[in-house]
Amino acid sequence: MTVDPALWGLLQEVADRGEPAWHPLIAKLEPELAAMARRQPIGRLRDREDSPREIVMRTISRLHAKDYAAIKKLVAREPRPELQAWLRVLVKRSAIDYMRASPEYERATANRDHRWISLATLSSSQGPQAQPDSLAEKRALVTAFVAEAAARAAAEERDHRADAIGRLALEWKIARIQVRRLIARRDQYVAVLNAVLAGFSYPEVGDRLGISRREVELTVRYIEELLHARGFAGA
Repeated sequence: MTVDPALWGLLQEVADRGEPAWHPLIAKLEPELAAMARRQPIGRLRDREDSPREIVMRTISRLHAKDYAAIKKLVAREPRPELQAWLRVLVKRSAIDYMRASPEYERATANRDHRWISLATLSSSQGPQAQPDSLAEKRALVTAFVAEAAARAAAEERDHRADAIGRLALEWKIARIQVRRLIARRDQYVAVLNAVLAGFSYPEVGDRLGISRREVELTVRYIEELLHARGFAGA
């Protein structure tokens, strides 16, 4: 794919004039970005029809951010970089962000043969050799554990106040920070877990619960760290 050389002029216009020149640039740029987005190595997410569009929108947001800072920095460079390569890097970063924000993203440990249970593993298809009964059992076990842990954290906080964190950390043999997070977000842990396992995306979970997508991402990470600490290991 060869990037239209007229894009340089449109980029310069945005750097010089801002918003009035923005929409003509995007009208010209979107087809180029979409072609790059369709080639991104994003695993199973490539099967989703809306994936290229999501990547394009993230790329456009990067270009628009902070009063077009990325565009202004680009056109000020001397000599000018190869525009196609610059756009390719931008799209790649957006694709990585999209993949990491998706429930399908599976975080693995350094040892690829030993992974702790992640919400991505439990909420996505495992392919033709999957064992549905085993997967269903894992989901039920994790859901029950998180619900029980949240209820126990609430009871400990009610009965022992400031000592609750130390008591649970000692009993469960986990870091105090993990207990502190559980106590602070116990209802959110349960709600986020159930929504993610039901197949909702992070933005959808945030909308349903009235929290930001970033808060959903953090909650998922904290749940996975708790599961790992308590010995929930995946295949």
